[in-house]
Amino acid sequence: MNQRAGISLVEVLVAAVLLAIGIAGTLSALTTAMRLRLGAEAHEEAVERADARLGWFARGPCPAQDTAVHFDDSSGVRERWRVRADSGGATLSGLAEVPTFGGRRRFAVEARRSCP
Repeated sequence: MNQRAGISLVEVLVAAVLLAIGIAGTLSALTTAMRLRLGAEAHEEAVERADARLGWFARGPCPAQDTAVHFDDSSGVRERWRVRADSGGATLSGLAEVPTFGGRRRFAVEARRSCP
């Protein structure tokens, strides 16, 4: 029998394939983590915007007429808010639309307030 010490070409190829699979899995996990982080940041931004508008609606005077407010800023966030006044109070409805990794995400809010 003639045995040689060392690594065969097949062993090197198997090791290279396993290494490539590991690298591809790592890159896929990093891409997914980045997409999820950006989505969470967009969600947080929309919630903060909606919370600010709800606070403004709750603290401010009761509106005597319908009003509409639109905001677009340099970060790509779009807001559309409308206050409808009626005999017993007012209703705030609107949405915040934020850019995400794969497009845009919309968050709608509606709140009612009684007015004396």
